[in-house]
Amino acid sequence: MKRFLSVFLIFTLVFVAVATGFNIICRRLSEKRVTSCNVAVNRINSEITAAYDGKAESCEEFISKHMQGWEKTYGKDAPDSISFIAADEKSGVFRSAAGKNSAVCAVYDSKGDVCGFVEYTYNERVFPEILWLVNGLMVLCYLLMIAVLSYVSFAILKPFRKFSEYPEKLARLRDIQKLPESRSRYFGRYIWGMNMLSDVLAAGGKRINTLEGEHQKLVTSIAHGVKTPLANIKLYTDAVRTGLYSDKGMTEDIADKIDFNAEKIEAMAEELMAASNSSLGGYDIEIERFPVNELADLIREEFSDRMALKRIPFNVECTTQAIMESDKYALFRAVSQLLENAVKYGDGSGIYVNIMRQDDGFSISVKDRGVLLPENEIPYVFRSYWRGSNAADVEGSGIGLYVVHETVKALGGSVHARIIDETSEMEFVIYIEN
Repeated sequence: MKRFLSVFLIFTLVFVAVATGFNIICRRLSEKRVTSCNVAVNRINSEITAAYDGKAESCEEFISKHMQGWEKTYGKDAPDSISFIAADEKSGVFRSAAGKNSAVCAVYDSKGDVCGFVEYTYNERVFPEILWLVNGLMVLCYLLMIAVLSYVSFAILKPFRKFSEYPEKLARLRDIQKLPESRSRYFGRYIWGMNMLSDVLAAGGKRINTLEGEHQKLVTSIAHGVKTPLANIKLYTDAVRTGLYSDKGMTEDIADKIDFNAEKIEAMAEELMAASNSSLGGYDIEIERFPVNELADLIREEFSDRMALKRIPFNVECTTQAIMESDKYALFRAVSQLLENAVKYGDGSGIYVNIMRQDDGFSISVKDRGVLLPENEIPYVFRSYWRGSNAADVEGSGIGLYVVHETVKALGGSVHARIIDETSEMEFVIYIEN
């Protein structure tokens, strides 16, 4: 809105400047034209006065004889018609209806008495009417441009500013709220395309999670498979060293080789396990400063409509305006995973998010009611591929909470789970030191 008002103000100032300049120029040209005509009239009248001999006929003949010459001399400043009117000898009164396009000048005889008048007439000038017409058109164009600017601002630029944030959110968050469908001829196809891209990325994300899970299972299976022969090799090594083989020199050499290969296999197994665990993050961490209420607004914006469609009461409360130094989008991904789990395992009676400022950091709490985990299973909820006893009939891979744990750990924080017996709620709390 501020940008529109700035553009409106600048456009108005430019219009006023142009209109004022145009009218000043036109007025000066008109005044210059009047001055030129007056000069021509005065000079012609001086010639007529000098040639007048007291007879009206001789004055009319003089005017008729020199009319073409005056037109050549003064050009467009010459009168279109000149007529002589003798003065009334009895009263000395001269009556004439002179308009703004005519001029009347007295003619004096040799004694200095008024003996007649010469009327100089110019054809009707349309310059003032043209000036009014041009000014009217300029005002009309101004109003039309304001209408166009208003339409462009509110029908195109305003929604575009809202839509322009969507690709960044989609790139950072992937599974986010779709854009509302619209029949707008400007953005209808864009919205349809972005929603299609969102579906493709969401499907791709699920596929990647599935493949990632299969990958980790494979790596884990290989690692555990390698550990079994490792145990046998170490037992065989111990047997050789205890003297089960008679040739001591040979047995010690064999034992050293077996031990060397066993260590290599063990190192490979550890490397495979580390690579498997590190592959689940999937996102780079970008630390920056941001108001905490922006995170609350992002959560509220992305999940309010989803919860409303599922008829789940949903509330996001933020009791601080403090500045946080962390990765806003990484925190959102962690909270969104907790919210997805709350929807999946909760009973639909309500999900509540509370963001608070603590003494030396920030806490983000996600609470819901549903089928609660047994107390003895709480310590295992953040392990990869671990699923609780309440998840037997619910689709899932057991990766979500592990990713939350690893994400929060990468941010220098911690995440905890607990059961609130008084309210029969499951609560997950993310704590970030700041």
